[in-house]
Amino acid sequence: MWKSCVTWLRDYLTHEGMVLCDEVRKQANSRGYRSSDLKKARKELQVKTFHQFDGDEATDNWFWYLEE
Repeated sequence: MWKSCVTWLRDYLTHEGMVLCDEVRKQANSRGYRSSDLKKARKELQVKTFHQFDGDEATDNWFWYLEE
């Protein structure tokens, strides 16, 4: 099942760009993907992360994206 998750995640991030990690997880879950599927897909695609800061303070917001 994780192979289809790779395809979904690639399409999703290509179309949406940088997406809040929690939203990616929510969307993946709604499509029936397990967290282990998403983890393998993320590794396969070499998904990058971005941690949002507000000034000098870290927020709880982590984003996923694909490098071009």
